[in-house]
Amino acid sequence: MASIEEIKAALSQAAEQGNSTVQQIRAAAESTEQMLSRLRAVAAGTGHPAIGEAIARGEQSKQSLAEAMTLVQGSAEAARRYIGVLG
Repeated sequence: MASIEEIKAALSQAAEQGNSTVQQIRAAAESTEQMLSRLRAVAAGTGHPAIGEAIARGEQSKQSLAEAMTLVQGSAEAARRYIGVLG
């Protein structure tokens, strides 16, 4: 069985990995925003459904990334709270 200190160390590492993951998601969100800017620029003056679909899907992916970031942040925070519970 793992000691309390080993558990706390593992939880701390998991929380730090969560921070790293949040940074990666943030970078993906910024890249998605750049993609959307390009799509919108290309879409100017056209009403083709395919470009509208591309923009809509890009917006959905941006929302999903925001949700994922919130969930990962919550997970890391919960791990830190549990470290506090362990003392």
